[in-house]
Amino acid sequence: MHKKVLFFAIFLFCAFTMMAQSPERFTYQAVVRGVSGSLVADAHVSARVTIVQGAAPGTGTAVYSESHVVHTNENGLMTLTIGGGYVLHGDFSLIEWPNGPFFLEVAVDPNGGNNYSIVSSQQLLSVPYALYAQSAGNGFSGSYNDLTDLPEIPVVPANVSAFTNDAGYVTWAEMQQLLDSLNNIGYATLAEVQQLFDSLDHRIDSVENHIHELHDTTPVVSCPGMTSPLTDYDGNVYSTVQIGNQCWMKENLRTSHYADGTAISQGVTTSTTIPYRYKPDNNSMNVETHGYLYNWKAVMRTGVSSNANPSGVQGICPTGWHVPSNAEWTQLIDYVSSQSEYICGGDSTKIAKALADNSGWVQNIYDCSVGYNQSSNNATGFSVRPSGYYIGSYSGFGSVSFIWSSTDYEEEGEAWYFSLFYGTTIVGRNGNNKFSAFSVRCLRD
Repeated sequence: MHKKVLFFAIFLFCAFTMMAQSPERFTYQAVVRGVSGSLVADAHVSARVTIVQGAAPGTGTAVYSESHVVHTNENGLMTLTIGGGYVLHGDFSLIEWPNGPFFLEVAVDPNGGNNYSIVSSQQLLSVPYALYAQSAGNGFSGSYNDLTDLPEIPVVPANVSAFTNDAGYVTWAEMQQLLDSLNNIGYATLAEVQQLFDSLDHRIDSVENHIHELHDTTPVVSCPGMTSPLTDYDGNVYSTVQIGNQCWMKENLRTSHYADGTAISQGVTTSTTIPYRYKPDNNSMNVETHGYLYNWKAVMRTGVSSNANPSGVQGICPTGWHVPSNAEWTQLIDYVSSQSEYICGGDSTKIAKALADNSGWVQNIYDCSVGYNQSSNNATGFSVRPSGYYIGSYSGFGSVSFIWSSTDYEEEGEAWYFSLFYGTTIVGRNGNNKFSAFSVRCLRD
């Protein structure tokens, strides 16, 4: 026999929390009691909720209804999220709340079926109308011109609004050419996609460089005898530092082109035959500070291995500069080791701190290590940064710097590199696969 229920005791009618975006639902809670007044506790019950628009109960129009199956707690309390049940009729989001009044009718089957035997009806008062206020009740027409305190918008230069190339943007003609190609052949080749990405990436880099130039107030340091700042094809300007008889870039190279304007593609995989550049830790925001990572093919371009001093390999470097050989890295290390102000703890091998930048490294607790008391780093001004590396995946950002040389290693398919680690006190030199992507520093010819 169907269990009769005497009444609903309304426990907490509506709880609604306004958010930036209205959830278009509200919470209803009620205590369910049986005919004897006992609680229907810890039981599955079903409920049918109907929202009626009209002057009084029984005289209006049902604009929305939904059903719920819920479990009462030990106190017989059931909780419904109205607007979140199984829809029986209407659309909750389309209820015209300002055209009230509205009544909420709730019917329950305490056995969890659809034999609803009791009905509670109450008028919806202020809380559900927050839905209306959230979406439409503020009186804003949607027109920008209806706002007060309109900001002043500067006039956009004609060349930019026209999307012409002298402003550094992709033109509509270029985009249309790509779309026409897709329409004609039905697909894009990898070369076409790569060409588009290279174009966009270069132009984004150019914008970032211009922003950096506008905001960077750090003076450009020049080696003795330099009559103009070191600038690459992309317009990046580099500080330089004289150490012994060598004039070095004191920043990692961040060009996306060779000195003659030939583009270097953004890499998505490893290669020993295709020149690629990569964003440190795969984050374009790191390029300005850490430069790009390059595979050895990109570094050398068409050059061949050299351990001469100077190497004679321009490779990826700007005109008048070259990729340092392993012999030139040796000259740097020998000079720094010979200067008492650059060594740590009286040990001439402990020169890593003197070459490392004074921030950005993983911290370390050992004296004379790069990551220990970083504010005392960089006595030479060489400013090595922990840019990490790429070998099919990105790693080491913040903890290690690998910088290429122009010299083949003893093992086939490998080349010499210079390295600093956050936890070591000495400069490392070793060989690694040429498909690896490391940082680059150039030496003046």
